Amino acid sequence: MRKNKKVPLIIEPHPDDYKGYEFITLIKYNDSHSLNIIDNVVKKKIMAYVLDLCNPVNIPEEEVIELAEDWHTNYSEDIPISIYFSKMGHTHKMCKILRCFPLDYVTRVIGPLPEFPMTGPMKIRKRKRKHIPANLPFQDKTRKRRGL
Repeated sequence: MRKNKKVPLIIEPHPDDYKGYEFITLIKYNDSHSLNIIDNVVKKKIMAYVLDLCNPVNIPEEEVIELAEDWHTNYSEDIPISIYFSKMGHTHKMCKILRCFPLDYVTRVIGPLPEFPMTGPMKIRKRKRKHIPANLPFQDKTRKRRGL
C-alpha cells in the first residue's frame, strides 16, 4: 500500500532584484505557474485574480494592473481587492478571471499572500422585550432612594 506524501507549501518574498509590481504573486499549482493578484486566503483556499486569463476573456491587462495599483497604494492593508473591485463597479468584469486554488495542490508561492479574516457577520444576541400587562403594578427598582 502506497502512502500519499503531502508536499509542504513554500512561501517566498519577491527576490531582491525584482523590479515589478509588489502586489503580483506567482503561484505554482499542479506543476503549472500563473501570475496572480491574491484576493484572500480563506479556509485552505487561495482566491486570486489570474492575470494570465486576461487576454482569453478580453479584459485589458493594463486596466486590471491600474486598478490593482490603486488598491495596493490606498487600501491593501484594510480590504481585499475583491471588495475594492466591487466598490469601483468592476465585479462583473473581474469575476471572469477569479480562480480558487486549494492549498493542498499549491506547492510554491512567490510574492505577497494577504490574508483577511472574513468569517462572516458577527451575531449579536438581543434579549426579547417582554410585554408587561397593564393590570400589573410596575416598580422601578433601578433608582435607589436615599433616606426618605
